This record gives sequence, C-alpha cells and structure tokens, in this order.
Amino acid sequence: MSNFVVSARKYRPTTFDEVVGQDHVAKTLKNALQTEHLAHAFLFTGPRGVGKTTCARILAKIINCENPINKVEACNQCPSCKAFNDNSSFNILELDAASNNSVENIRTLIEQVRFQPQNGKFKVFIIDEVHMLSSQAFNAFLKTLEEPPSYVIFILATTEKHKIIPTILSRCQIFDFKRIQLSDTVSQLEKIAQKEGITAEMEALHTIAVKADGAMRDALTIFDKISSSTDGTITYKDVVANLNLLDYEYYFRITDACLREDITSVLLTLHEIVKLGFDAEYFVVGLAEHFRDLLIAKIPDTLNILEASEELKARYKNQGALATSSFLLSGLNILNKCDVDLVRAKNKRLQVELALSKLTYLNRAANIEIFGSSTESQEKKTKVLNETSVSQPEKAISSAAQTTSVPSLSPASDISTESNTATHETPLNIQKRSSSTLSGGLKMTDIASIKASIKQTEEVRSAARKTISLELIKEIWSNYSEHNPSKSVQSALNLAILNLERKTISIKVPTIVSKEMILQESNLIDKLREDLGMTDLIFEIDVDKSLFPDFEDTKPVQLLTQKEKYMLMLEKNQSLGSFTKKLGLKLDTEI
Repeated sequence: MSNFVVSARKYRPTTFDEVVGQDHVAKTLKNALQTEHLAHAFLFTGPRGVGKTTCARILAKIINCENPINKVEACNQCPSCKAFNDNSSFNILELDAASNNSVENIRTLIEQVRFQPQNGKFKVFIIDEVHMLSSQAFNAFLKTLEEPPSYVIFILATTEKHKIIPTILSRCQIFDFKRIQLSDTVSQLEKIAQKEGITAEMEALHTIAVKADGAMRDALTIFDKISSSTDGTITYKDVVANLNLLDYEYYFRITDACLREDITSVLLTLHEIVKLGFDAEYFVVGLAEHFRDLLIAKIPDTLNILEASEELKARYKNQGALATSSFLLSGLNILNKCDVDLVRAKNKRLQVELALSKLTYLNRAANIEIFGSSTESQEKKTKVLNETSVSQPEKAISSAAQTTSVPSLSPASDISTESNTATHETPLNIQKRSSSTLSGGLKMTDIASIKASIKQTEEVRSAARKTISLELIKEIWSNYSEHNPSKSVQSALNLAILNLERKTISIKVPTIVSKEMILQESNLIDKLREDLGMTDLIFEIDVDKSLFPDFEDTKPVQLLTQKEKYMLMLEKNQSLGSFTKKLGLKLDTEI
C-alpha cells in the first residue's frame, strides 16, 4: 500500500499566516506573542473544520520554541519543534473530551499539571470538544483552570459554546472562529490542486466549496474523494456525479421553459430529473433557491451576495433580466407552498407538476396574491366586484381594434406583468393610444371606425340604463338562484333583500355566512352587469338582523354538569329539595 496522506492532514497549516479565513484570530494571537501577554486559558469556538485545533497546535508549538522567528513563528530546528513535528513532545498534551469526559479523566489531567515541563518553558494542554465534559468534570476542573501553575497553559476547543457552563467561560479568553468564505475556500483548493498536479475547473471547485458550507476540512475531504475517482482532471460533471447533486442546468432549463410558457419542455425536464433518482422535495427546494438567486441577481448591488463563480453569476444576471420581479416572487410563493404540501401529499409528483404548471402560466394569471392574507384576499375580491369588470361593449371595441391589424394598439410592453391585478382597455385609453401611434402607421379611417364603435357603445349603454328597474334586477337574481346547484347558496340568495339606488344595488342579509356566500358568486355579479348594460354597477352587501325577525341563528348547545342540571331543576321546582331530603338522597359534588 502507498503512504497516501489525506489533504486535510498533508496541507494542515503550520504557521498563522497559512491559516485560511481566520485573520482576526491569527492577528490577535501574534500580537499577544510579540508583547508576551499570553493568557493562561484560551477557548477557541466555531463551526467544524475551520482551524480551531490547528491554531491551538500552532500556538503550543511557538510557545515552546527555543528560537522563534519574530516571536510569532516556530523555527522547526530546535529539539522542542522537532519533538512536536514527530508527535513525541511531552510538553504538549491533547485530550479528546468526547471520549474522556468523566471526573476521573479530569483528575488524571490535574495530576499531570503538577509536573513541570522537561524541556521548554510551558506545558500546554489542548482539550478538544470540551463541551462534552460532564457537569461533575467541569466542576472538578474549575479550580485548576482558574489558578494553574505559571508554566501551564490551557487551550480549549469546542463547536458548541452554549453548552459550556458560564464559570468556565469566565476563566478563558474566548476566540470566535467564523465560517470560511467561499472565495477563500476556492483559492485554497486551487493552490492544492496545482501542488498535486491536478487540473480542476473553477466551476468544479466552486461546487465543492459550496457543498463544504464554510468548512475547509470538509472541502479537502470532498476534493480527495473526487480526485481519486478521476485521471488528474476534475470537471464540474465529475463533482455533480460524485456528490449526487442536481446540475444547475436543469433549473435554468425549467425557468426558461416557464418564461416561454412551454409546458411540454417543463414536464419532460421534470421526468428526466425523476429518472436520475432525485426526489420531489430536493427538486422543489433547489428550484426555489434558483428563483431566489435570480431575484438577487436582478439588482446589481446584491449580485455579489451570490455564492457562485463569475460565469455563473453572469448567467443568473442574464436570466434574471428576462423574468419580472412579480413572476419570481409569485413563483417563490408557489414553490414554498408546494414544499409545505409535499409533506402530507400522497402523490408527490402530481404536486410538483401542479406547481410547475402554475409557474408556466404565471405571467397570464390575474389577481395573483403574493403576500395576501385571507382578509386581504376578501377585501381584494370585494373591490374587484365593485369596481372592475369588462363589459360586452368594451370587448367589442377591443375586438374592433384588433381587426385593424395595428400592433401599436396593444403592444406587449403595455401588458404589465409587474402588477398583480388584471388591467383592461377603456375607450378613452384607446383614443389616447390611437393618437399617439398615428405616426406608427395607423390610418385615419381606423380611428374613425373606432370612434363610431365608441359612440354606438355609449348609445347602447344609455338605452340599457333607462330600462333598469328593481323588478328586473329581482328577476335576474331569482332566475340565477333557481338554476344554482347549491341549496345553501339558493337559500342565501332567496333570503336577501334587494334595493336599487342609481348605480348601487343594496343587499341586506341576516348573517355573515350569507354575505360570504353571495360574495363568492362572482358569476351573478357579472351577469347583472352584463344584462343591465352597466359596467360601473356597485354592490353593497351588509348584515342587518333587524330586517329578519323570523330568522334565528343557531345557538350553541350549553353543556351542563350533573350538579348544574340539578340546580336548574331546583329553580323551576322548589319541592324537589324536600323530595330529595325525604328520600335521603345526596348530591355528588364532585360530578
């Protein structure tokens, strides 16, 4: 067998300058060494694989070096440095608290503290995973940690600082190690790849760094795994295959297909992803992250937030420019809901296909609620019922405008995908836009035709308004109620009391439930506006119980205990008390 050494050990830093991503810690420790202001106890805390134990060993080695370079770097020539490099130093002792966490282990350590160092100035104790010590072990360690001999230095390391008791924390100088930045990880991997004679794509190194999540040790472990499976060249495809990651190309393809409204490509791409063995939850979370990255890439100031290579950032920026903010926000909302629903869904693939179908036709949808609550939804619905609709005459005008074959009458740029409510053409807008596009090729005969259509529409509206009456409204109302398939809705409609005042139909109902049922019948509102020829017809629905004296709300049944029932019977019949005494009956008060 070859003497292979993993990269995490082979390229472990030996000086503070080689430590990656912890400049704030290295600078403080170097200053302490130069000024000879070393504390007797240190606590290094932070995520896994960021250099806590490495910095502890570097510090211990420099402390005992006989000829330190500038007081901050070991000479590697003195007996102490050679013993440390050979892992045979008696002055530096390491204890793994994960497996040596009892009181007896700490007592053994305290016994070793009593003996002075054989060579060098200090005896250094490095306790890794110190949070694993038991409460009794911590208590046994307190006195020694607070007042150790002058030749003893303790360096504690932990990934879970919150598990260490405050009395221990108060006796240590605490150094917080941070996650290693993506750029620092990629730079270090690039250096190691060059030393090992391995050619690696930058995209591959970026993917490894992202997967390592700020831990250099994890990044080097992944690097070793992938490099051992290749022939000296690491590509992005190799990383994706070895780590079982979904290629980001699928997310770009899905998004492009959604923007093109190509449902066929969307479903085929999903089928391809499923065949690769990725489950629904993994794909939905990944696509949501992709939408989030696109939203960030739309703003130049936030583009640097993305943890990706420069080439990938450019792709995000280009695709983000094609998608509107409302599309991305609404898409995130749909994907988030899908992720929640997948937990209890029996057919997970169907849930994902439904979400993707919504995304595909998202730009066409009207009244999309991104952050709306149920209350906001109801208010929006009422507002739409009261204020917005498209009348038949307006549809006729729009149709007439389209038959003129003039693109400038309805340019794509006028369709606002940034808005969450549908907009409709009005005769006034058509007139304004017609005059503004006259120079673009619109003929005067086309404008005359549109004006004639507008005039005819106004005449139809005027005639229709003259014939509006409360009897006609009640007739339309009754006919709709009669043909409604729901008995509950029929009951609510039949109970309603209608009144007409100019453009407002006032509707009185006995309960809130009846009001909600009528509000949901948007087809009835549209039918009244269409049949009456009034697009600006307003509906006001109010609850007024005084108009319905014969209508009784359902009252909740009051549950009484046995004692309460007896007291109620006693109020109605006083002789019940004497009857109870006569028979010698006793009331169980515990009932």
